[in-house]
Amino acid sequence: MQISRDVARRFLLGRQGLWPGRRWRGLPGTEQAMRTMEHLQLDPLQIVARAQDLALQSRVIDYRRDDWARLTYDKRRFFEWGGWLAVRPIDELPYYRVLMRRERTFGRMWPYMEAHGDAVAEVRELLRERGELTNREFAMADRARVDSYRGRKDSALALYYLWRTGEAMVKRRSPTFERVYAPSEAVAPAAMLEEAREADADDFLLMKAVAAAGFSRLNGARWTIERDISAREVTAWRERTVDEGRLIELEID
Repeated sequence: MQISRDVARRFLLGRQGLWPGRRWRGLPGTEQAMRTMEHLQLDPLQIVARAQDLALQSRVIDYRRDDWARLTYDKRRFFEWGGWLAVRPIDELPYYRVLMRRERTFGRMWPYMEAHGDAVAEVRELLRERGELTNREFAMADRARVDSYRGRKDSALALYYLWRTGEAMVKRRSPTFERVYAPSEAVAPAAMLEEAREADADDFLLMKAVAAAGFSRLNGARWTIERDISAREVTAWRERTVDEGRLIELEID
């Protein structure tokens, strides 16, 4: 299929709920918008407002600040996870559980465990004992200092590791937007903690990446599914999904 650049622009804006104008309303509409966006990226910085609230206010009539948090933490319709922090539908968690397991060995998270294994074991035990933890509960004077984008204490990296690999989830956010962690089974329904099949997870996450982008050359598939995947495998997946009618090949003028 060949389309013009104007059609391509309108499709991308419409796909994201930004054109021809806001089409959702209130809390139910906020959930629809969050699902349509595929990923709602969170940012703790607040200038005019936080990025997640600005993104939803521009799509949802009668949006109230932190409606996304009510849906995520109070109603458990969504969960937050990822290196670039995003909120996603809770029914997608079984696919992300596959990524969480892969992160332990794929190369992103094993250095944390290798360098701070004792801290991970300590924090894991405390999390089970107390039921929830924040990094603020660990005094800087009592911890090993680290030089990392993810924190300045070994406890921060330990919590981050447990979260990224699926042992912990964010139960809620504090008034200062700090993560409050809890064991995953205390946050998500048991059925959502079961891993999807490997092939199903790969297929779902690649399709989600295309849906989020609108158009995609399928660059970065390796990082989308957190495993090594050859160009031949990506081509075969693309051809199969096109043949099945789930994707359409486009040429943009």
